[in-house]
This record gives sequence, C-alpha cells and structure tokens, in this order.
Amino acid sequence: MQPGETGLRSKLAFLLELSTDAVFVMDDQGIIQAANKEAGRILGCEPQALAGESLRTWRTDAPIRPHPDGARPDSLCYSAYFSRRNGEIFLADVSITSAIEEGERAYVAIVRDMSWHTEMAHKQNLAAAVFDNSMQAILVTNAANRIIAVNGAFERLTGYAASEVIGQSPRLLQSGRHGPVFYANLWRSVLASGHWAGEIWDRRKNGEIFPEWLTISVVRDDSGAVTHYVAICHDITERKQSEERLRHVTDFYSALCQVDQLVACRTSPQALFEGICRTTVEYGHLRSASIVVVESSPDNLRVAANFSQDWETGHLASEATVLALSRAAITAGEAVVQQDDHDGPSFGVEQDTVAAAGSSAGAFPFKREGRVSGALWVFSDEAHFFDDDLLHLLKRIAEDISFALDGFDQEALRQAAESRANYLARHDILTGLYRRNVIEDAVGRFHTQDSQAPPIYSLGLIDLDHFKVINDTYGHTIGDEVLVHTAKILRGSMRLGDLVGRWGGEEFLCLLPGAEPDSALYSMERIRDQLANTPIFVAGRELRVTASIGVASSPSDGKTTAELMTLADAALYRAKQEGGNRVRRAGSTPSIFLVGGQIEEALGRDCVMAAAQPIVSLKDGALVADESLARLVLPNGTILEARQFIDAAAHLGQLQRIDQAVIALAMHRWVERVKNDRAPILHFVNASAGLLAQAHNLATLLEEARNQSHLADLEGANATPFVIEITERAMLRDRQAVKRHLAPLLEYGFRVALDDFGSGYSSFLYLAELPVSFLKIEKQLVEHVASEQRMTAIVRDIARLGHDLGITTIAEGIEDADTAHALLDLGIDWGQGYYFGRPVLESTIPA
Repeated sequence: MQPGETGLRSKLAFLLELSTDAVFVMDDQGIIQAANKEAGRILGCEPQALAGESLRTWRTDAPIRPHPDGARPDSLCYSAYFSRRNGEIFLADVSITSAIEEGERAYVAIVRDMSWHTEMAHKQNLAAAVFDNSMQAILVTNAANRIIAVNGAFERLTGYAASEVIGQSPRLLQSGRHGPVFYANLWRSVLASGHWAGEIWDRRKNGEIFPEWLTISVVRDDSGAVTHYVAICHDITERKQSEERLRHVTDFYSALCQVDQLVACRTSPQALFEGICRTTVEYGHLRSASIVVVESSPDNLRVAANFSQDWETGHLASEATVLALSRAAITAGEAVVQQDDHDGPSFGVEQDTVAAAGSSAGAFPFKREGRVSGALWVFSDEAHFFDDDLLHLLKRIAEDISFALDGFDQEALRQAAESRANYLARHDILTGLYRRNVIEDAVGRFHTQDSQAPPIYSLGLIDLDHFKVINDTYGHTIGDEVLVHTAKILRGSMRLGDLVGRWGGEEFLCLLPGAEPDSALYSMERIRDQLANTPIFVAGRELRVTASIGVASSPSDGKTTAELMTLADAALYRAKQEGGNRVRRAGSTPSIFLVGGQIEEALGRDCVMAAAQPIVSLKDGALVADESLARLVLPNGTILEARQFIDAAAHLGQLQRIDQAVIALAMHRWVERVKNDRAPILHFVNASAGLLAQAHNLATLLEEARNQSHLADLEGANATPFVIEITERAMLRDRQAVKRHLAPLLEYGFRVALDDFGSGYSSFLYLAELPVSFLKIEKQLVEHVASEQRMTAIVRDIARLGHDLGITTIAEGIEDADTAHALLDLGIDWGQGYYFGRPVLESTIPA
C-alpha cells in the first residue's frame, strides 16, 4: 500500500457516506459487495443486508431505457424502474463503471432516484390540463399587464380567439360602464392585498355588453416582485336576469296587495278602475294599463280607464290596440297574451296593433254577476315579459276586479266587501292566518293582563326549511301552495285559545296560552312531525316540507315579550344550524335530571306505556309481528316518545326498568291475544345491556305470566313468541358477554333480532358468533332505497346475506308504497313503518 493510500480510502469512504446517490460495489457476476447508506435508504433496507444480492433482483420487469450519450465508453447508463422493500415502484437513473482494484476487476453502480422528476412532470401536465379544460374563463398577463395566455373558456365567453388578444391589454374588453375611479380603486386593491373580486360589465367581440364575476390575483416571485396577474371570469348574465325577474314578481305581489286595498276602500267602479290601472303600472314595471268594459255586447267595448308612464310625452297605445286584444280575451273568456310581433295568434287584428316588435301585451277578462263584463289590458316594452308567475298575479288582479264589481251591485255585497276589508286588515291574504301586527298585539295583551303572578305561556316560531329552493325550482305559484298547505296544518293543530299568525315570508308564530315548556315542546314537535309526514300534491308533483321551530316560555325563559321573541328566534336559528326539521327550546335542551325525574315519576305511577307498531310481510301484507315502543305519560297528559327520554334514561341507569316495564306490557298483550283466540304473531321488544345481564328474570317473568293466566292449558300457548332486539352498538362492547346473557332466553324460546343493521358499526362477526334470527335494516338505508343506486345495492346484498344464512330481513321506516315495492323486489321479507301503521298505545289496542 502506497503512502497516503489509507487516508485517500478514508476520504472516499467518507464521501460515499455523504453522497445523495446510491452507490453499489459489485463483482464481475453482478453480486453486491458493498453499498452506502443512501443505497439502503432508497431500497428501504439496511445497507449491510444488500451484500450478496444482485442489483438485478431489485429491478422490475419493465424494459430499461439506455442512455446512448454515456460519458465513458466503458460505462453503461440507462433508466429503469426499481421496487423498494415495501413494494413501492420508483424510476431511477443508473450508471455502471468498471474499476481495477488490487489486480481484480470490480464494478461501481451509481443509482439516482428520479421520482421527483416524474412527479414534477405530472403536476405540470395536470396544471396545463386544468387551465385548458376549466369551465371558468382564465386570462394571464405579465407584469406589464399584457395578455400572455387565455384558455378555451375565455374564447367562448368573449368571442376573441387567443391569437387576437395575446400581447394586448385587457382594456380591449372594457364596456364603458365603469369610470376611471372604478378601475383605479380596483388596481389599488389588487396591489395592496394581492387580489380583487367583484361584479363588472365587459364587452364581447361582437359588441354585446355582459355582466361577469371577476377575480384578479397577483403572482410574485421569491423576492416579492410581481411577475404575473391571473384573472378568472364567470358569466353571471342568467343570475342577473333571475334577480330582475324576482324583483318583478315581488313588485307584482305589492301591486296585488294594493289592489286588495282598492277593492276594500273604493266607493265606485270608476274610482276602482283608475286606481287599479295606476297601481298595476307603477308596481308592475309596465308601460301602460287600461280597463275595457262591455257596453252591450262583446262587439261594443269602451275603454273605461287607463294609465301610462308616457302621459307627458303623449306616446300612448292607440284605442284600437287596446280593444283588439281585449275583445279576443272577452270573447274567449280567458287570458290572451301577445309576447312580441312573431309569437302567438293575431286574433284577426293587424300585428302592429297588438304588440310591437320587442314588446308584450296581455288582456285578462273579469266578470260581473257571473258574466264576462270587461278585461284588464296591460302593456310592456320588453319582449317575453310575462312568465307563469306574472300571469298568475295578473289573473288574481282580474279576479279582484270581479269581486269588487259584484260588491257594487247590492248592499249586502257592499257589506261583504267591508267585512273583507276588515278581514284583510287582520288576516294574511294568502294563508288566511293572522297578520303579524295582530299576533303581536295578542301576545302583548296576554303578557300584560292583570294578574299577581307572571303570565304562563309559550311562543313557537316556525320557519320552513329550504323554502327559497322551492320557489326557485318550482316558481312562486307552487311556493304559495306550500304556504297555504302549511297554514292548513297549523290551524288544525292549534288548541282552543291558541293563536297562529304569519310572521313574514315562510315564518309563522304560535301563541300558546297556559303552555309550560314541556307542553309547548310537545305541541311544536307534533306540528313538525305532521308537516314532515304530510305530502303536498301540486301541479302533479309530490312535495314534502319540513320546518325548524324555536320555542320560548314565560316566565321560565324570559320576562318580556321582546326577550321571549329573541330567545325563540335564537332557538330557531340553532335548529337550522343543526340541519333543520327539528324543535329547539330557548337556552338549552331540558336538563337530564328534569327528564330523569319525569321518568322516575312515570315508573312510580305505572305510567310507562307500550305503543305497538305493526310489522307485515311485504309479500302479501299480512300482519306477522309487532314491536313494543316505550312511551311516558306525564301528569298533564302529555305523552313523550322514546327519543325524548331514552338518552337520559341510559345515562341515569333507568333504561333497564323501562325495558322491563315495556316487556311486561308486551307479555300481557300476548296473553290477551291467546285467550281471545286471535292469530298468533311475534312480539319484538327492546333489551338494554343492563336488562340482558339479568336475562333469567325475563324467563321467570314469562313463566309467571303463563301460569297466572292458565295458558299452559290452552292449545298453541306453549310457544314463546318474543324476539329480543339488540342494537349493534350494544353488541360492540362485549359480544361474548351478550352471548352468555342470551343463553337462558334462547333456552326458553326467545329469538334474537339485530337492530339498526347497517347504521355504521356493522360487522359480519355478529352474524357468525350470535344466534341472530332477524336483521332489522337501518332506516336511513331504507329511505333512499328507491332513489339511490348505492343504497339499492347495499340492501340487495343484505337481503341475499339474510337468505343465505336463514335470517329473516326486516326494513324499518317504510313511508310509502314505492319504497315497499322496491324492498320486496330486492328480496326483503318483512316491513315496518308509517306506511303500514303508526305505533298505537296499549290502552287503544283491541284485545
């Protein structure tokens, strides 16, 4: 060894350990003799473990890609895919060079991990694809604000090809609607905050001006200098048109309300006609309106009143134009609309006398004493101005004219008009409920009534969920029908002395005199349930409407009406935030100890009741079983459902006693059924974990019921008809313990049902380890089985699994025939839900 050679080898070894590339030393057979740390890292193992292996074994079967431009003629360079110890595949560049050491030839392989290069290329390709295929128009400028790139969506939005705008300033898109101050403020915001977003009007290549939502963002380099600006544009023309249409409809509603007031207050037909013409034009964004009346026959018409925005200029519609469309409507006895000079029939009239190009006109007949006596004629200088909502409102105005004219004919009808005026002053015209001011006055009077003690009453504030979606999707006419439907349910749910009014929009307020918090919560919950489960059929569609409800009570929640209203509104907001279709009380939910006290009192007074819900065979609808559901009867007669107290009972250790009481009632029902020679059915009962731990008590209880009733002597009374329902969540805790606890019940003849199957904790181990006879499928799966393919597939597999294992499948929560038929087609055996019957209390079940 030459002097200094030891030091050189040490330095080389040191450099190899610090190398960011993997280095392998191999013999002439390709067997690894040594490797550095990086080699172990990229292959996912210790470097020492590589000795004696071939580098080829770490390479995949994918073909290698040689590098023809290798630096040395005696070296081999190529790219190939390798597999790490954990199976991960990565791309690497390989360079193999020969070397002579102590007279023997060796080979050095340097392997460089190129995964980052592949990932970077993928990201660049993805970014380019997103840019090219984005539905949003994208424009990129350089630091000098010159366009350097646009995507296809930009070309479609503006009409400009990319070649026409590259190198140009975005100013070529300016519409002229915004002044220098607007753009100065825009760029000041961009440079100060790095972005700007807002509504702006631009101009297309063809000169058309359009609204868009524009977002501008700044791109900076590492030093903070601006390199690019990126603008993203979204055409909002349809949204602006929808907003304008909504404004029209809203104003037309105002016109209708004004006409109602005219009907109630005007003292002569002429004053009524003139007021309606003016109101319709001013509130309805119309150009002019006229009232045409029949003098003696449909051919003899007279313009009785008119009003126009063009009085001062004198540009009024000609009398021939007004009479032409009015005569057609009066003759037909129905509304006639001409949207422009190309659409619709002319009714034998020259087109330019009906509706000029780019305008709309309509005539709406009204009656007097059952005969068509005239028409309301209206004109707009907008093409296709009238949609279904506006036509509906104009027909309502024409109906109001008919109502008023009939009222002018006789004194009795004039008195009816006065009564209508009083009614309109106190009642909402659409729903017939009290107006807001009336219900406010009633609450104030009740709160300040003479009494030594604070008044006891509750307020329920009700708001329909997703009502705007109904209006936007189906139109305001359907929205009106939903409000009328809701008002009908509210009126039918009020006690004698309760008041309900329309608070505004889709909100309603209920005043419940004498109602304490629990009673008010029960009343509002009953309303919520009825709304959610009562379909409304409008225009051939079935809609289901839900509501969120906030409840506040005096004096427990607040001392003033203003405080109570604020608290009720806050509770309503909380109900909305939690997903809607629920009732929330002001402050917090009832104390768990309050509920526990109610449970304890009910247990002590034998006021734990059982409500039986039928279970039927889906194949033929025959009654095959029922399920006993716990109910509490409070001293005031209020009945609490299980979901209102079951959590509190579980936390306070009362659940076992409730289950035992319900099972005792179910046994009593079974005894009475056998004694009355009724067809035998199964009885499903719920069992908590605590009750299962004392399962021998249930067997003893059943034996006592049998002996006391002398059922042993009756034929067919020896079979045990009870099915114990256990939830998946209870079984998760200790399946083996559940298995032990079930043993005495199974021995006595009880069967087992697995409840809420598919609720999120399903495990096939339950079916393998426990003697399950019935599977009750989770309600949320059932609700969507007729409409969602994934739910359908899941339920089909559950049915197939049940049949293979000899387990009867039961679907819970069936609400309609479509769902029942879908479940039958999927192979589900039995069904349970409101479609087949609601839970009925023990005292009302026939023996």
